[in-house]
Amino acid sequence: MLLKLNRFWMGTLAVSLACSALGGLQEREEEIKERSAAKQAAEEEKPSSSRSQSAAVSAFGSGTYPSSRSSSSGGFMADFWAWLVLAPFAYHPHDPGASMAGGDEDWAPEARSLFPPHFPGQATVPYFRADLNYQWADEVDALDGRIEAGYKYFVLIGRMTQYTDTTDFTLDVRQLYAGLRYGGMRPDTVPGSFEVHVGAGIAHHTGDIQDADSSGAFTFGLKYYPAEWIGFEFRPAWYRWEEIMIRDYDFSVSLGARYLQGRAGYRWIWDQGVVDLQSGPYAGVSLSF
Repeated sequence: MLLKLNRFWMGTLAVSLACSALGGLQEREEEIKERSAAKQAAEEEKPSSSRSQSAAVSAFGSGTYPSSRSSSSGGFMADFWAWLVLAPFAYHPHDPGASMAGGDEDWAPEARSLFPPHFPGQATVPYFRADLNYQWADEVDALDGRIEAGYKYFVLIGRMTQYTDTTDFTLDVRQLYAGLRYGGMRPDTVPGSFEVHVGAGIAHHTGDIQDADSSGAFTFGLKYYPAEWIGFEFRPAWYRWEEIMIRDYDFSVSLGARYLQGRAGYRWIWDQGVVDLQSGPYAGVSLSF
């Protein structure tokens, strides 16, 4: 009789515990539903632009790869398209002309790359640049054109100068270089933008006053733009004219903005340690991309 009574109380206790657990689960489920509904209502009250930006940043905080926090396929695709649209307008900390739409937490900092950033239109490390100058010298004037094309470390440089004297005799000097360069914007190291390049190639002389003559040539260049509107450049080169060693030094100052700069400078031509009559000041313009 005692054994049956114990079994009865144990069965009653088990049923009671099961009912309590079921009631607790139902209450928990209702609480989760209420929280989800409140969160959804809060999201719907935000402006659409804020939701898009928040989605782009939270799911693509690195600006490159999706976050694992996007669980469902629908949420992932929504975040992806938001990132795709907003990414081109993301804040670039190295761009002095950029501005942030929100606080610092809105965008992840850009990773430091080995090659500094370059923005189209800068005269340093350009994708393409063309210079056109006119030089005044002692009884000799010159029309000088220079083209520079490159990508990151690699650059091709071509320069052609035609000298004309008072008797209309001409001398053409053509230089062609292939080289390596480094530069761009590194605000944590130096203000503004900079470039250093070295190149090797050939120099060719021809014209009315002499037979055609070619030699090897070497050059290096220094460019420094402390601000977009002003810059300084020094470009020396060494080559031979027949058996004469020529040192060609070019220093200039530019004023302007991105894509277009006005330029004034001086070009020294040293012939066996003596400044040649081809030396003189010049002025011109530069187009940079």
